[in-house]
Amino acid sequence: MTKRRIKFLILAAMMFVAIGLGVQYAQQALFSSPAETTVLSEGEGVSDPEENENTGESSSPPQVEEFVQVAGNTEPEENPEKTEELDLSAPSTLSIPSIDVEADLEGVGVLDNGQMGVPDSAEGVGWFEPGVTPGEQGNAVMAGHVDSASGPAVFYDLEDMEAGDEVQVTNDDGQELAFKVTKVVSYPRQDAPIEDIFGSSDGRHLQLITCTGTFNQEQGTHDERLVVYTELTKESEEALMNDSEEASDPPPSPDNVSLQGSLVKWHAVRDEDVVGYRVYRQEEGGEDFTRVASVDAHERKSYTETEDGSFTYHVTAVNADGTESEPSEDVAINK
Repeated sequence: MTKRRIKFLILAAMMFVAIGLGVQYAQQALFSSPAETTVLSEGEGVSDPEENENTGESSSPPQVEEFVQVAGNTEPEENPEKTEELDLSAPSTLSIPSIDVEADLEGVGVLDNGQMGVPDSAEGVGWFEPGVTPGEQGNAVMAGHVDSASGPAVFYDLEDMEAGDEVQVTNDDGQELAFKVTKVVSYPRQDAPIEDIFGSSDGRHLQLITCTGTFNQEQGTHDERLVVYTELTKESEEALMNDSEEASDPPPSPDNVSLQGSLVKWHAVRDEDVVGYRVYRQEEGGEDFTRVASVDAHERKSYTETEDGSFTYHVTAVNADGTESEPSEDVAINK
């Protein structure tokens, strides 16, 4: 576990233990019966945040696996870091159509007294800025007040959300991200599962939190915490991946492609992001090139033709994110 991750979980724990996200405006009893964890809504066929292994690891992209397997290793190398980090801007607005929420977002951190910062207004929503940006891999977290001294606040109806509802986030770059609610749970204040809410995850999640239950005047906070778990929709994730691929510059094309008998050779591309090469072949009289080999960046930069015939070849370089270079110059072989 990295120092950053440990610090992150400590800050998260502070938030649930120390912070109050609302002041009960209606007079209620000073004390209530002990709260219990209650699942208010849960979807079917969706990932359960409490069943996440939270390993902090993610599988290698298909392009990486392609070249690892060629090298004779069918198991991707372990890598505790994320294989793909999206460069997303800060979130600016939050929309929840099912409960008529339209709110501006502000980044909040940790106050001098150790508590998590809260939105400046009862109608604002705070994004936990030291953590994950919505749309990135992991669990992003937003918090809002449930009520104020004058009446209901922005997240007053959050407990009415149901699995399948949509949460929409727009960031500073104008990207619109859609998240689908997977689970709504009310926890006793001291029992909220910090790891499930703030911990690492292979998915791209957004958790919404607020206070609920009875306001305890002695402790100055409500006795329960409401958590709405969501995950990025497949459509939004595909759009983010496409945007990332479009923004990625392709590596240089391999050079010095040559022939020695039936051996096609080339020089390595001097780019640390290159993970392998693809060899393409065109049959004599054919119109299209077909991939015939994938060569790992750590292997010998060559391909041996085993079939008889006249062929034309070219080679491309491939980055870790799957971005492929322009083809090299064509070389021809006659057998």
